[in-house]
Amino acid sequence: SRNEQHGNAILTGFLGGSIPTGTYKNGSVNATVSPSLAAGKGLGRFDVQSTLGAQIPVASGEKYGRPIAWNAAMQYKIGGAHPATPSFWPELELNSTYFVGGPNDGRVQTFATPGAIARFPLHRRLGVVIGAGMQIATSRYHAYNHALIFTARLPF
Repeated sequence: SRNEQHGNAILTGFLGGSIPTGTYKNGSVNATVSPSLAAGKGLGRFDVQSTLGAQIPVASGEKYGRPIAWNAAMQYKIGGAHPATPSFWPELELNSTYFVGGPNDGRVQTFATPGAIARFPLHRRLGVVIGAGMQIATSRYHAYNHALIFTARLPF
């Protein structure tokens, strides 16, 4: 990664996992492993960030499928000229899920999500971030449409 003074960019990997804790109607029936790759680049007040990841069931992969998710978000920073002042980020995110195996094999679900995020500094780089957006289906196949989403984070 590079901070704002030295290139404002990041390339990183994640490895997550889940263990089923509920019945299959209220969660997953199998444990999963979720590798992901993320990249981002800031260009002044504009930034672009993207992730690519998969959810891989430990068992019964062909039965339940292996979704591959990709997203890209473009944001523009308003305010926050000083690290101690709040900032506002209007954004547009595009995300697609490619279904491999399982009942949706071969299908692609894509959404465009206009939204906004606000960051409120707490101490040094620590802050509170809240945001909202509306997921709008842009693909022929979609499990839902016009879903309102919210986020809250404590980045440091």
